[in-house]
Amino acid sequence: MALISLSNVFFGYGDNNLLDGVSIVFNTHERVAIIGDNGCGKTTLLRLLAGDLLPDSGNIVINAGVYMLNQINISDSKSGGEQQMFALMRAFDSGADILLLDEPTNNLDRDAKQKFFNRLNSYSNGVVVVSHDRELLQQVDKIIELNNGTLRVYGGNYDFYLEQKRIENENIVSRYTDAQKSIARLNNTINIAQNTRQHHEAKQAKDIANSKRSRLEANALKGKSQQTEAKKRAVIQKKLTQQMDLQQSLSEQMRNETIKIPMPNKPFYSKELVQISNLCFAYGSKQIFNNFDFTMYGGQRVRIVGKNGAGKSTLLKIICGELKPQSGVVKTFGKIAYINQDLSVLDKNKTVVENIMEISGCLKHDAHMIAANFGFRGDASQQKCGTLSGGELLKATLAAILGGDSQPDLLILDEPTNNLEIKSISVLEDALNQYRGAILLVSHDEMFVKNIKTDKEVNI
Repeated sequence: MALISLSNVFFGYGDNNLLDGVSIVFNTHERVAIIGDNGCGKTTLLRLLAGDLLPDSGNIVINAGVYMLNQINISDSKSGGEQQMFALMRAFDSGADILLLDEPTNNLDRDAKQKFFNRLNSYSNGVVVVSHDRELLQQVDKIIELNNGTLRVYGGNYDFYLEQKRIENENIVSRYTDAQKSIARLNNTINIAQNTRQHHEAKQAKDIANSKRSRLEANALKGKSQQTEAKKRAVIQKKLTQQMDLQQSLSEQMRNETIKIPMPNKPFYSKELVQISNLCFAYGSKQIFNNFDFTMYGGQRVRIVGKNGAGKSTLLKIICGELKPQSGVVKTFGKIAYINQDLSVLDKNKTVVENIMEISGCLKHDAHMIAANFGFRGDASQQKCGTLSGGELLKATLAAILGGDSQPDLLILDEPTNNLEIKSISVLEDALNQYRGAILLVSHDEMFVKNIKTDKEVNI
C-alpha cells in the first residue's frame, strides 16, 4: 500500500533546484534510506514527505500517520546520545504508519546503536531514514540516491547498492571507450572525405578545362556536387558533436575522487609515541580518569572505545595537549596532528594553498602541487576554506596535514566520519590506508574502523 506518493514534484530555494520533476512512492512495511552528497536536498525531501514543506509544483499525497524526527545537534556526547536514544524510542513507540528519521544514529555509542537496530528491524510499519551510516544502510530494504534533483532507486541494502554502482561504473567506462572510438572513426571519415573532395575538385577542374560543355553547365554540376558533399559533412559533424558531448558527460561521471598521499622524506617514529601513567582528570566533581595508564607505539592503529561520556574525546585532547591532566605523567614523542570532529584545523579566512603552506611548512609552489594532488586545481586552490563543503574541507585538511613530505608520526582522529557523506568517507579511508604513520581513533562507525584496519582496541 502506498503511504506517500510524489508525482512530478519540483522544489528549490532561489536558483538551487533540489528536486526536478521527482516521482516516487513510499510503501507500507518498507525500510528506505535516502543518501546523497551534503546539500543535495535529503532533509528537504524528508520535510516534504512529512508535509512540513509544500512543493513548488507537482503533487504529494500522504495517506498515512507520519512521525518525523529531526537531527539532534548537541555538543556533549553523553547527553546528546541519551537524548537521541530517548527521541528514537519515542518515535518507535508512536506506532506511526511511517517514521521519517534524519541521521538517527548520530551521537549513539555502540550499545545504543545496536538497540536502535533491534527496534528498527522489529518495527512493523514504514521507515524512511536519511543517513551516511553504512552499518544502518545494511539494514534497509531500498536505497534512494538523490543527485542533481533526480532520484535513483536501488532495491536492496548497502552491499546491493555498491554492486549496482560497480556495474553502472563499468558500463560508463565501456560507453566512454566506445565514444572515444566513434570520435576517432568520425574524425577519420572527415579527413578521408576532405582529401577525396580536394582530389575530386581538382579532377573536375581538369575535366571542365578539357570538356566541350559550357562553363555554365560545368559550374552547375560542380555546385550540385558541393551541396551533396556539404550535406554529408553536416551529418557527420552532427554525429561527431553528439559523441563529443557524450564523452564529456561520461568523463564527468567518471571523475575520480581519490587522492594520493606522498611518501614521507623521513622514516616514521617507530618507538613509543605516547606514554601515560597514573593519569587523573575530572570535570568538577565528575572523575573521568583515575590512575589511568596507556602506551602507544609507532605504526599502531588504536581505537579508543567506551560509552558516551566515558572520556574518549577528553583522552585525545590530553594527548595532543589541548587539556592538562590534574595529576599523572603524559609524554609524547614525534610529530602529532589532531583532526577534531568539526574539522576546525584550518583557518577559515585563508585559502586552501595558504593553509597548506602554514601547516605543512612548504613553499607556495609546493603547496599548489599538494593542493592539485588533493583535487584543488586552478581557482579551486584559491578558495577560502570557510566556503568549502564538508567533503572539500576534509580533503583540504588532509592535504595540509598529510600532503607534504613531513607527515605526522601520529594522527589523532575524533569521530572523523561525523557529518560526512559516503563519498567523502571513502576518500578518507583511501587516504588513511595510504598513510603509514600511527593512528589513534575515536569512532562509532564500525565499517570505517574495519576498513582502515585498526589493530588494537582500548576500552575506557
